[in-house]
Amino acid sequence: MVATMPKLKHPKLLELLCPPDNPDEGSMAPAQNHLLGAGWEVPVVNGVPDFVTHAPPVTRTLTYTIPIRQSPLPEILQPPPRRKDAPAWFQEDDHFYDFLANHPKGVLVDVGAGAGNRSTYEGLGYDYIASDISFNSRQRAHREVADVDLVADSHRMPLRSECAEAVISTAVLEHVYCPPLVVGEVYRMLKPGGLFIGNCSFLEGEHFDSQYHHTHLGLYRLLTHAGLKVLHIFPGVSLWEIHSGSIYFSLPGNELLGRLHRKLYLWLVKLKGSEPPDKRLMRHAAVLCFIAIKTAPRA
Repeated sequence: MVATMPKLKHPKLLELLCPPDNPDEGSMAPAQNHLLGAGWEVPVVNGVPDFVTHAPPVTRTLTYTIPIRQSPLPEILQPPPRRKDAPAWFQEDDHFYDFLANHPKGVLVDVGAGAGNRSTYEGLGYDYIASDISFNSRQRAHREVADVDLVADSHRMPLRSECAEAVISTAVLEHVYCPPLVVGEVYRMLKPGGLFIGNCSFLEGEHFDSQYHHTHLGLYRLLTHAGLKVLHIFPGVSLWEIHSGSIYFSLPGNELLGRLHRKLYLWLVKLKGSEPPDKRLMRHAAVLCFIAIKTAPRA
């Protein structure tokens, strides 16, 4: 019997793959139904390499300077202009559109992609790679089959350093075991000038074992300490909107009631409060969005 080499779902993925624990010192090679070079068995299932199932534990060391005093300037805590005429296929926050549309194109890695969002990023001209911790991590909440190219742990990504023009992280950082390690991997994968765009839970309730919900200050320091330059941190959906089903007992129109609650609260803040409504909304956001760049290689 002639052994067949695995064909990967993403046609360019093999040239970007590397041993996760030695990303700049080695490469991956195809063998029968699996890949060689990781230090453990990496099966290829329906064209998707699985770097998780057989991966052994690994030790990582973090170095922090204490105390950390970085705080964002006021302009960083303002949302960028919203692209109101973003095309219907752009299934992300409209504030992100211009940054992604005007950025140099190349590989875009979706870390913790869940079901995937290929049409959005390929529509923008990127070479989209969807990575997630399993073949279908969203099956508890979604019936659709996940569209992933790579099964990998975001703490130890098997992709070469400086391979990506952009990295996306949507509702991921609150779920990982160690956010600084994950953001460090994002920094490593980005080319100088590369974009890191996404969001993270703040006042959203615990969901699917989430554990590291971030304030705007925590998110700013997390990104900055990794070496990224933060351009914007701004509120996404408010706590009243995201929890409208619980607040209004899933009554018909509860989402509309959630939006009205937010508008009424901010109107009262403007009328009676001691701080601007946009600053108060930052304190009551269920989700915070961020845009950051890798300005240069770390020394």
